[in-house]
Amino acid sequence: MSLGNHFRVFVCVVFMGVLVGFVYNAKKDVTDNTFIDAVKEGYLADYSDVTVRNAFNYAFKEPYWRYYETTTGQHVVELSGEIAHLGEQGHAILQFVVNEEETRFTLFAMKFNESVLDMQQKWTFIGAVYETWQMKQLAYQ
Repeated sequence: MSLGNHFRVFVCVVFMGVLVGFVYNAKKDVTDNTFIDAVKEGYLADYSDVTVRNAFNYAFKEPYWRYYETTTGQHVVELSGEIAHLGEQGHAILQFVVNEEETRFTLFAMKFNESVLDMQQKWTFIGAVYETWQMKQLAYQ
C-alpha cells in the first residue's frame, strides 16, 4: 500500500470517528435542565414533607432522570431505576408531565417490569416509595 492510500484510509477513519461522535452526541439524553429540577425539587399530592428527589433517591437503586419533549409539545421528565415492589425486584419507569409556565407537574404514566400500572397501582407504588423514605429516616434518627 502506498503512502497516499494510507493517508486516504486515515482520513476515512477520522471522518467516520467524527461522524459517529456527532450522531452519538445528538442522540444523548438530556439529563440536566429546569424541567428535571422542577420535578426533583417538587412535591407529589399528599406527600408535602419530602421532595420527589429525596423520596426516590432512597427507594430506587441508581435513579436515572431524563427529559424530552413530545411531538405534541409536552415536557416530560422520566425517572427510572431498580426497586423492590410488592416483594418483587424490578425496573420502574415514571413519567411526569411538566407545565412550562408554572413549572408544576403531574404524574402521567408508570411501568413496573414492563407492566403499565393503572391509577390505583400507581398510588400504591408511590405510597410504598414514601413509606420506604419514612422508614429510612426513622432508622437514621
